[in-house]
This record gives sequence, C-alpha cells and structure tokens, in this order.
Amino acid sequence: MTVADHMIRALSHSQVTVLAKRHKVEANASASEQELLAKQASRCDEADISKLLLEISLLDSAYQRSTASGDPLMEAAKRYRVDTEKIAKAVAEAVALKEKERKAAAAKKTKPESTVNTAPATA
Repeated sequence: MTVADHMIRALSHSQVTVLAKRHKVEANASASEQELLAKQASRCDEADISKLLLEISLLDSAYQRSTASGDPLMEAAKRYRVDTEKIAKAVAEAVALKEKERKAAAAKKTKPESTVNTAPATA
C-alpha cells in the first residue's frame, strides 16, 4: 500500500488526471484527485494494488503516441537506448559469413577428389 501511495503522489498532474478518469474519481472541494486515488488504493486488496501499480507504470506508454516512426519496436529500442544500427550491422556480417561458408562448402563438394596413390606400400 505504501508503494502505491508513493507512486500516486509522484505522478505528474496529467498522469493523475488520466488515472482518475480511468478509475472514475472526480476531485471535489475537500480533496484532490490525487488524494482520492490514494484513499481508493488504501481500500484495495493485493491483487488490485498490483494491477494499479502496473497501470501506473504503463501510463506513459499507453497514452504517448509518437509520430516519429510509428514502429513500436523501434520506439521501445530508443526508450531503452538499444543501438539498432550496431545490431543490424552485426547481423548483416553474420549472415554474410554464413553465406560465404555455405558457398565454400558447396564448392568443396563439387570439386573432383584428387587421385589417391593406390600403389602398395613397401615395408
């Protein structure tokens, strides 16, 4: 419960508004939306608290629409600072190396075997 209370109090005003709207909480003259959400969270059981914490952690992802790329995987990679260009280069090199090895193996199979000396060995 204290974690949920802390997370609710740490939310920005816009996040509190979105969360309050999702939980049908309206501010009145005596209490703000943030206080009412914290009070509602105090009456929740463990399962509901877990859902609330997960919901709070996903608020930004759920309501933020980036117009930059439109690709959710690329947006997630940028968010977690994954160097996609470096990975793409490494994958391209690995694929090229495998293709080169495959061609070498195919060429080895098609070459005629060298003649083996069949003369009997003298002892």
